[in-house]
Amino acid sequence: KYCDTGEEGILNTLWQRYENAIDKAEKKKSLQIFVLHFIQAFKDWEPHRIDQSVDRRSVSDDTVIGCSGGHPSEVILILVQEISHLTSFVTESSSCPESSANLSEQSTDLGLSTEVLPVLECFTIVTRSVHNCRVFSYYGGVQKVTALLKAAVVKLKTLTSLLATDEQLSNRTVENMRMMQKILVHIVTIISNFMDLEPAATRISRVVNSTDHTPSNNLATVTPNAIRRFVSDRNWQQKAIVSVMEAGGVNWLVELLRVIRRLNLKDQWTDLSLHFITLYALRSTISENTRAQNHFRSIGGLEVLLDGLGLPSSKFSVSKHSFVPSDERSDILQLQILSLEILREAVFGNVNNLQFLCENGRIHKFANSICWPAFMFQEFHQQKFLDPEVPNWKLDRQSTGNSPTLESFPSPVDILNTTEWNEYSVKLSKALCSFLLPPNEIRYCPGSTVTKISLPISLAYWEQCARWIIKILSTVFPCIKACASETELPNHIRILSNILQHYMLSTFKKVLISAPVLLKSFREEGLWDLIFSEKIFYFGSSLECIHQIVGETETQTDHFTDAAESTGYKSNLPDVNILQSEAISFLEFAATLNENTNNLPECSALLSALEHCTNGPGLVVTILKSFHVILKLATEQTLVSFKSLDVLTRVLKVACLQAQELRKAHPSDDFRGNGSQSNNVQMDSLDERIKNALTCVELAFNLFKEYVTISDLGRMIILHNANCIGCLFDLFQEENLRKHVLEQVLALYRLPPSSAQDHTAKLQLCSKYLETFTRAKEHEKNFAEMSIDLLVTLREIILIDRAYYQNLFRNGECFLHIVSLLNGTFDEAVGEQLVLNVLQTLTSLLAENDESKAAFRMLVGVGYQTLQSLLLDFCKWLPSRKLLDALLGMLVDGTFEINEKTTIKNEDVIILFLNVLQKSSTSLQHYGLVVLQQLLKGSITNRTYCFKAGLLSFLLDWFSVEEWEDTVIKIAELIQIIGGHSISGKDIRKMFALLRGEKISVKQKHSSLLLTSLSHMLKEKGPEAFFEFSGHDSGIEVKSPVQWPYSKGLSFCCWLRVESFPENGMMGLFSFFTENGKGCLAMLGKNTLVYELSP
Repeated sequence: KYCDTGEEGILNTLWQRYENAIDKAEKKKSLQIFVLHFIQAFKDWEPHRIDQSVDRRSVSDDTVIGCSGGHPSEVILILVQEISHLTSFVTESSSCPESSANLSEQSTDLGLSTEVLPVLECFTIVTRSVHNCRVFSYYGGVQKVTALLKAAVVKLKTLTSLLATDEQLSNRTVENMRMMQKILVHIVTIISNFMDLEPAATRISRVVNSTDHTPSNNLATVTPNAIRRFVSDRNWQQKAIVSVMEAGGVNWLVELLRVIRRLNLKDQWTDLSLHFITLYALRSTISENTRAQNHFRSIGGLEVLLDGLGLPSSKFSVSKHSFVPSDERSDILQLQILSLEILREAVFGNVNNLQFLCENGRIHKFANSICWPAFMFQEFHQQKFLDPEVPNWKLDRQSTGNSPTLESFPSPVDILNTTEWNEYSVKLSKALCSFLLPPNEIRYCPGSTVTKISLPISLAYWEQCARWIIKILSTVFPCIKACASETELPNHIRILSNILQHYMLSTFKKVLISAPVLLKSFREEGLWDLIFSEKIFYFGSSLECIHQIVGETETQTDHFTDAAESTGYKSNLPDVNILQSEAISFLEFAATLNENTNNLPECSALLSALEHCTNGPGLVVTILKSFHVILKLATEQTLVSFKSLDVLTRVLKVACLQAQELRKAHPSDDFRGNGSQSNNVQMDSLDERIKNALTCVELAFNLFKEYVTISDLGRMIILHNANCIGCLFDLFQEENLRKHVLEQVLALYRLPPSSAQDHTAKLQLCSKYLETFTRAKEHEKNFAEMSIDLLVTLREIILIDRAYYQNLFRNGECFLHIVSLLNGTFDEAVGEQLVLNVLQTLTSLLAENDESKAAFRMLVGVGYQTLQSLLLDFCKWLPSRKLLDALLGMLVDGTFEINEKTTIKNEDVIILFLNVLQKSSTSLQHYGLVVLQQLLKGSITNRTYCFKAGLLSFLLDWFSVEEWEDTVIKIAELIQIIGGHSISGKDIRKMFALLRGEKISVKQKHSSLLLTSLSHMLKEKGPEAFFEFSGHDSGIEVKSPVQWPYSKGLSFCCWLRVESFPENGMMGLFSFFTENGKGCLAMLGKNTLVYELSP
């Protein structure tokens, strides 16, 4: 009961006066006075907590003094009875069979009555208390207020029906509809308070006493995210909801939404506060209540909410030239968000309700409905170019301080404040994501760790909801893309698109970690194709447009901070925005899930993205890093995917494209990833894009190395992949990778050929290797260094299996490619290194291989005349000791050691060596002639080779022109040695011609030397006939038909002179066999003579 002091004392007196009144009119007047004072006294009243149970079946007899926790029960009883009177009056007015004019007049009388609104406003105060609600329910208040709701909705519906017959309604009829909506605001508020005792911060009853448009900042407080009042008994809310449902309250709330929608479609004024509080009341009914959700669907509530998401009225159409106040625009956007959130409450966890949204084209309807504000802005954006009466947009920095906005003008939908638009975009994104996750789990935290959550909902719902949202996004983003001109989106659409994308990626990631089994659904619905499409991933960067709009804004709300972060401000790479980084991160996360036994779809999507964005090296770097992570964390699955998709070839192609772009951008510069610069170009001077391109090339090659290192069959797969081999050699042109590329090539050559296919693959590898010489010479200024690296590696390859790779490279025409390297102009230092490496490589290719020597002789001529010409042209400076040693090594098929006894193995090098020696300095000539003299003195074989090669003739020609005395003496000694072994008539005639010649006759000493040499030749007693065997596949073989055994006997006599025994095997002496295989043969070992007789 009321206390006796203060405002309550006055109310107590007024209540006593009411109770003591006898006359009906006086009693009515006393009640009206009491009601008005009650409203004034308790307008801002908030009840204190009551420790009693709120589900007691009867009113307690205990009396509490004061209204801290509630109001007297007798007062509530009288007010409940007044509702019944009000219901009767409204029902009678709605069913009166009078004309429309009379009905309108009665309605006006009803609206002007002072009995209606004060009583209802009293109940908006009374229902703030748990105690009062308990008393209200006990006295049948729920049924009575629901009956009043029904009567009021029918009344408003009847007034709305007048619009079908009379398009020009009277002002009185319009006022009646306004007044009826105001009454409904109070009624719905009472029901809402009864079901959900929301705090004063979210109560709309405070602002409904004005007939003017409700301010936007007050409507904004009616949100589903408000914190509810603490109620000691949690069963109360469920019981309250059940009582409202059983009374039919939910049905009439849905019907009220239909009537409001009908008024909006007819461009009639509607009280937005009524729309808000009706939606909020419905939310209280269906939230976390499966029974209520099913009932809501059965009465058409889902369809009504879905309709409410769309364009509220045709007055928002671009074709209409009506002005919509900015506050109303903001409220309508909030109304859409609230409708979306309540639709989520009606669907969340309910598979049947969600299935309803998936049927009969509702997905497209839903997608179009949630995006109508953004598309409306775009329509107006287009209209401004077509309609000269529409003023141009311009920035207005006076209306909101530092926050840029667009100038207001009488247009259907004006551009909003940037902060408001970002807040709207964030709320819309969160509301859509909340279909998958609870709102408190939806937040945008880039870089944060995603944790697993547990929800009491079925996996079937999660799967169906994920598919549904992906289908919605697949509808929304193509529409957004259609708004663009080439690659430019309107700023407001870009903001909405980016924020929506960020939140959806974050939500999908959290869903996937909580339910990995949904990965299959993601794939089947084409989520990867959607994310990595031109509609999302590649459609420009969000950084530019956001910077233009909000770049100068210093202070923003929490939601706007999220939005700003989601637009790319924190990206470390110039051509990678945060959206792209998040998309790659999400795909990487999916590919490395423990439950993902086949990540081929994820690798395929990432690979397609890589190939699509080759013009952005920063983005390529990000994707390649992701590939590294995937290969590391999910090795087994990724190796299989890499093989199926031919990932390495495609990755190396991208790296080659990056390298080509670098060379095009800086054709005169030599970029080095390891810091060495031939042109002193420092890495610090390169811009960020070039650094990223270099990093991209290195990452791609490192991925290749990692793959072949991990996989047992990786290198064999690469060996048989011609395209991959080609890309590998393309990267050889990058100096920072050159050494590593050659290491990988060498590893491929080390693979043992186990089949004909392997041999063919290695032959192709040889051909590609040799083609690199030509490509380097044609396109690179520093091709000499590249060629040297290739030659060094080629010699290492020969060492793996000399005979096999000599033949393999010979079949690949290696000699032509190698000799062609000498056809150019070089500086002395680099040129000499190239020549030495060419000769050393030729030595390796020719050593101990007669077929290769024959092939090389056929190419460059007997005595290697072509090579001789190239070397002589190349050696415009004086040859060095290293060059002579290289030729000597070529002469003996290996490394020449002056202190060891050596046999000449390649007679074609003899004259080549002498020609170079003749061009050398005097000291080197002396060195070369001494070495040659040493070779001839100790070996008949060497003297034989030199004679056959024409050494004597060359020495005589040199003798005739040489000026240096010491050199002439050495030449004379060589003439004596070789002539003593064998001399031809031609050489004898040349010697006598020299003695008769004028030059030699002038130099008396030269004549004496030549005569002395000739004298010693005559004293030499060389063998009249002899066979010279090399020891390898040599000996005497009689091929003509012989008879065995010979009747008269057969003898074979010879002297043997062995200069050196082979390390392995034996030397053949002779082989005499008949056609039927009878005969004999003899072979000689180091300590053994083998004679074999076949009878």
